[in-house]
Amino acid sequence: MAFEEMVEMVSILRREDYDGKKGPYTRPNMRKDKIMASVVTALEEKFGTKRAKDQLRKRWSDLKSREPEQYWRIKKLLKKREKRLRQQSKDPRTPPSHQPEAKYTPSPIPRPCPPNELEEGEVEEVCEISSPASDVLVVEGQAAEPFSTDSAQRLIGQIMV
Repeated sequence: MAFEEMVEMVSILRREDYDGKKGPYTRPNMRKDKIMASVVTALEEKFGTKRAKDQLRKRWSDLKSREPEQYWRIKKLLKKREKRLRQQSKDPRTPPSHQPEAKYTPSPIPRPCPPNELEEGEVEEVCEISSPASDVLVVEGQAAEPFSTDSAQRLIGQIMV
């Protein structure tokens, strides 16, 4: 079992209080079985390795009893992570890459999809566009030449004035 997998397993087991240190629980065996099932699914999703519950129980037991220095290193790493996360959540100067992004919400009106039956060169009118005559600006004589950056800037300047 890789070190990263053990860190993930210990993180889940400590967070869920697998050993029952935070108080007596009713039906502790069922509770432990449910927690171990969540560890199995989490490890499979994150690392792609499926492990048996018994194998993970044995590894947890070995970590605590036979490999205390390894368990100590994992606990120390988890404490550092927790401290860093707490510090980032309190510090307003955290870089934007660490802050959750706002979700994009699409407009409530769905856009019509173009039909598949149209052949090349055909045009289907989706809706009628109407604008008052005062909003329309017709530029003549420039239709033959393509827009360049300079001509586009001049046109924008004329519109803005």
